[in-house]
Amino acid sequence: MVGLAARWSPYALAFFSSLCIMVLELVSSRLVARHVGSSLTVWNSVIGIILAGICLGNVLGGRLADRIEPRRAVGPLFALGSFLTFGALAVNAMIPAIVPSAQAINWELRTILVVTLDFLLPATVLGMVGPVVAKMAVELSNKAGSAIGDVYFWGAVGSIVGTFLAGFVLIYLAPTSVIVLVVAAALAVLSAVLDATPLNRGLAATTAALFAAASIGPLVRTLGIGGVDLGGYQLNYLAILGGVSALAMALAAAAALQSRARAADVESLRAGDLGPEEAAPQASLRDLAMLAFLASLAFMAMEMVAGRLVTRHLGSSVYGWTSIIGVLLAGLSLGNWFGGRLANSITNEKQVSWLFLIASVALLWILFLDNMPEWFREATGQGISPSVLSRAIVWSEISIGGVPWQLSWPYRVLLVVTMVFFLPAVTMGTVSPVVAKLAVDRLRRHKRTGTAIGQVYAWGMVGSILGTFLTGFVLIDHLGTKGVLLLLAAVLALAATILGSVLHAIWAGIPLGLCVIGFLPMHWTQEIGEAWSIREPKGDPKTTKDALAYADESNYYFIKVNNEPEGEDLQLRTLVLDNLIHGYFILGHPERLDYDYEHIYAMVAYRSAKAAGKITLAGPGATPAPTPKPTADGATIPDQVFAGAQPGSTKPDELKTAPRTSSIAPDDEEILESPSRSWMPKVEKATLKTLFLGGGAYTFQRHVQHVYPGTEVDVAEIDPAVTRANHAATGLPVDTTIKTIWGDARQFVERNQDAKQYDVIFGDAFNDFSVPWHLTTREFNEKIAKMMAPTGVYMINIIDAYESDAQALLKADKVIETKQIKDPSLQELVRRSHLRSAHRYGGFLGAWTATAKLTFPHVYIFGTSSETGEGQRETFVVVAAKQPIDLSDLGLRDDDPRFFQKRRKTIATPYGPEDEKAVLEHRSRGIILTDDYAPVEQLLAPVAETRGKD
Repeated sequence: MVGLAARWSPYALAFFSSLCIMVLELVSSRLVARHVGSSLTVWNSVIGIILAGICLGNVLGGRLADRIEPRRAVGPLFALGSFLTFGALAVNAMIPAIVPSAQAINWELRTILVVTLDFLLPATVLGMVGPVVAKMAVELSNKAGSAIGDVYFWGAVGSIVGTFLAGFVLIYLAPTSVIVLVVAAALAVLSAVLDATPLNRGLAATTAALFAAASIGPLVRTLGIGGVDLGGYQLNYLAILGGVSALAMALAAAAALQSRARAADVESLRAGDLGPEEAAPQASLRDLAMLAFLASLAFMAMEMVAGRLVTRHLGSSVYGWTSIIGVLLAGLSLGNWFGGRLANSITNEKQVSWLFLIASVALLWILFLDNMPEWFREATGQGISPSVLSRAIVWSEISIGGVPWQLSWPYRVLLVVTMVFFLPAVTMGTVSPVVAKLAVDRLRRHKRTGTAIGQVYAWGMVGSILGTFLTGFVLIDHLGTKGVLLLLAAVLALAATILGSVLHAIWAGIPLGLCVIGFLPMHWTQEIGEAWSIREPKGDPKTTKDALAYADESNYYFIKVNNEPEGEDLQLRTLVLDNLIHGYFILGHPERLDYDYEHIYAMVAYRSAKAAGKITLAGPGATPAPTPKPTADGATIPDQVFAGAQPGSTKPDELKTAPRTSSIAPDDEEILESPSRSWMPKVEKATLKTLFLGGGAYTFQRHVQHVYPGTEVDVAEIDPAVTRANHAATGLPVDTTIKTIWGDARQFVERNQDAKQYDVIFGDAFNDFSVPWHLTTREFNEKIAKMMAPTGVYMINIIDAYESDAQALLKADKVIETKQIKDPSLQELVRRSHLRSAHRYGGFLGAWTATAKLTFPHVYIFGTSSETGEGQRETFVVVAAKQPIDLSDLGLRDDDPRFFQKRRKTIATPYGPEDEKAVLEHRSRGIILTDDYAPVEQLLAPVAETRGKD
């Protein structure tokens, strides 16, 4: 039994160390979000920096394994890992004091610095575990290839478990800081189990107990234990005591490693281990290191491409990233296991050529599954969607053995990601164990097994780092996802050819030929590439047909602008980011708004601006807006706002051609016959200062500038490519007076919260697939409040669903009547079932509104459905203000703006007390969104499932 435990211990340690690393990686992006936001740049930085730490750890761990008996090294390593994991919380709290401000340093560089300070050291120490336990496994096994493959396999399995545990469970159940404490406690437990020194074991056990107790919220609240506020989270005193104990544990562990290394060196000298054979020149590992480098680079480049493809079809969320990381690690683990078995029969690197060839084929398979050509879909009846990934939207159930199984949204995402990326990950996972085994064979006689494993691990990690940053920051933006996949397939095919024979060269001709078609800027290659779905269509910005006007792919979005003629003279441009429509714009008509939530924005903005004295009406019978009264704190509305927008050199075309507004409203039929399908009171001048979080199609931004002459508009837009698309295809002038600041909206707010104030702030960055959670929290709202003028208004749109209890019971009664259910107990079951179903929705709406009420004294909820609480997915507008706003009879007063949608006049009524109470108390689940805890993906998952019903 003891022998069995000893043989399995390396694999168990690989499993648990990898699990802890992946949990830390999944929550790290949330931990740093309050400093650098949450974006692709942050994800790339987190993945790259943690891989860099693991890479450095692999080198150091390999050397450590050759100096110290591995079993005596793992306990201290876990102790150091525990302390440094806890230390990430303390370091993260000190970031504002040790990293230059957002105004003083480039955003991307600041992101890398923040992530490096927080997580490089923990990742490095935990990365040292891999080579140490791999050497343990090799020494305990007669087959080095199988042993190394099994270490890779169980490490990957641990990573999978950690990924899904964090992404699907922990992030919803616990705040980020608590998850970090749990990881630190788990590492301390491993140290206590593995370190035989009584002092070290006692310190580790004490640390684990304190961290574990500090993580139990009910216990902390029952004991009335206070804590220290670190900004985005609070550390209670139990956690602080645990940190002190962890520091003592780490110092003892470092001293133990140092003393054991010295003792091992002395023993080695006494034993005379530096004989002639060992003093001879060592065999080179450069060729094997290059193979590990290339395989890992391709794998991480594929992971970055997978992230973009899943985001394009299913939005960016923790479910998407969790599924990508988990599926790729699952494939990698199976490939490691299989590669370990192959390694036992592989004696030279020439035989590795077939592994690279198969991986090249698999990469083209991804391209096919995501971009099936139209002729193939028609021939095989695959439907209109070219991508398997997009089928998650409608794939609500699967049949297993004839039994239907309902799929919730997270598992739909997981299923399609598995179908597309699992097999390619398996093929790439076979390479590393084979290369590691060949390296061990070369250096075994020099007694440098640990060094051999560490070097292969390290060069693999260097490839992973380069693949992450090169693909995420450069290649996708310049080549697009299809181009990156073609390039990777060609490079792996060339590597196979160099290692192999003429048979490999025959295959290499296929991806190389596809690269010619994919990249050569010729008309015939463009046509063939589009027909084969290996190139994206270009579009014509000047088109007046029902056709594509523009297409581009950036690091953040796949961007399309479609043109649709309306009547004889109007051209409707539709901006699509990934798979979601983000705005409409009628060329030459900035006064027109087509979204119902924009109608509410416009009506609320008018009421607010008029009451605050920010507009002066013009025309017959019109009067200037009233002078604002002092606010409750004695302040008056600021006359100037420190916005830096500079006017352009020419007047935008849409301002020249758009019809003038009037101060006397025409009748509704006349409005409906006009191109604008709306009416606004004529405003002579305005002193409004507005901020938009998200650019979209720049529809409302241009509308505000048109109907309120003199209004200043700032836009915080994360993707410069979105602005370029608007310049190219929606008529936004290059020299527009709209000032766009590119970067994460949270960073813009962070930089300007004490320097700028706005009369109206519009939030337009949310949808039901992708919600930037760091823009939903109480801390963010506090920063927004500082940027609002005394009578300022903050409006956001939220896509969710709200079904009232009355509506749910009405539906239940219809079911009872239709099915003629007579049994009272069964009737009650039906009613309870409908109520449970209704309470699944509205979670995000309720949580955001409840959170906003902690910052803003006056919060109003508007729905866009014709009937309140009907249960359909809809766009809600939530209005937050420091002062009360008169929002009664919105859209009904004579001077209110008038808008129509499908000939129905937009009339907006805020939720009444009963519905507001239901949203706040029964749908929010008692959740307050904070930087430390914001499970927005889980709250919106039921809503995402309804997308397939459209």
